[in-house]
Amino acid sequence: MRELRCADVFCEVIDNFGDAGVCWRLARALAAAGLQVTLWINDPLRLKRLRPEIDEHRDQQPLDGFTLRYWSANPLPAGDLVISAFGCRLPETTLQHMAAAQPAPVWINLEYLSAERWVEDSHRLPSPHPRLPLIQHFYFPGFTPRTGGLLKEAGLDAARDAFGEAERRAFLSTLGVALPENTLLLSLFCYPFAPIARLLDALREGPPVVCLVPEGVTPLAPAPGEQRQLGALTLVGVPFLAPDDYDRLLWSCDLNFVRGEDSAVRAQWAAKPFVWQFYAQEEAVHFDKLDAFLALYTSTPLQDSAMAALVPFWRVWNGDATQPLDWLALRAALPALTTHALRWLRERLSQPDLVTGLIEFAREIG
Repeated sequence: MRELRCADVFCEVIDNFGDAGVCWRLARALAAAGLQVTLWINDPLRLKRLRPEIDEHRDQQPLDGFTLRYWSANPLPAGDLVISAFGCRLPETTLQHMAAAQPAPVWINLEYLSAERWVEDSHRLPSPHPRLPLIQHFYFPGFTPRTGGLLKEAGLDAARDAFGEAERRAFLSTLGVALPENTLLLSLFCYPFAPIARLLDALREGPPVVCLVPEGVTPLAPAPGEQRQLGALTLVGVPFLAPDDYDRLLWSCDLNFVRGEDSAVRAQWAAKPFVWQFYAQEEAVHFDKLDAFLALYTSTPLQDSAMAALVPFWRVWNGDATQPLDWLALRAALPALTTHALRWLRERLSQPDLVTGLIEFAREIG
């Protein structure tokens, strides 16, 4: 059983904010677990949107319990544990440095989240380097005991459970939201290809809805701090929130529209109904991931009427233009979906979280 003291997380941001957000959460959680952590990132400006206190002109700085370093041409890890996030390719000099270490660090390729069945068979598989005395192990986040679990920091459940109605209204007031009685509250975070206009047209027909839209999501939304009335729909622009405040936003809403990996996992920890927009892939491959997750998500007992509303709505939201976007059916199913979200949360809490499982696995193979 190997002792782990230092961990290096390598993050190569491709687009959007998901990669940076996941790696920031991972580094923070590893540090909270007692490791000395360095997060190497190639795009500090992307992470600065999440953590505005970052000084992008400094090559190295402390952040949230770990060390943030910008990915130069030849980053050199400290040892013990090296995590390549989402299969990012490490420079040759970095690999040579790892191979020369005695002992060589445990090397983990942290993969993207998926509910597809093949993930269980690929989780923890070794992959020897073709030239160097290094072995990379694939580690897959997931929703079942045969995967690596989901990323969640200690204290999240207690913080969510302590977020009552008084805390909810106080938080919403910081966003300029005074929620009328008997009004549904939504958050809308999605990619541009979502049928946003169709959704807003449906919402404006009633019953009353307040929809919170972060800046940059759609040009149809008002600027942060401003509101726009469209029939029964009140659109409220909110600023780009820090990650912990985004959690509070999810906790505050009756339904959350989320996208990609990071916000979708946070929506599940929020124990609220959600609509997940998957990252679009060529030849509509993302529907394989969508259908795999829906099959698993609805395997937890769910009323037939709620399932009949949820599944087609998610498919339309992800690009299936063959069906109507039935908002009224989804809204009618929200009580059942709220109960289901809490049941789903409890099932996930019965499994180890990603960081706990990752550390145990690294010690085991080290």
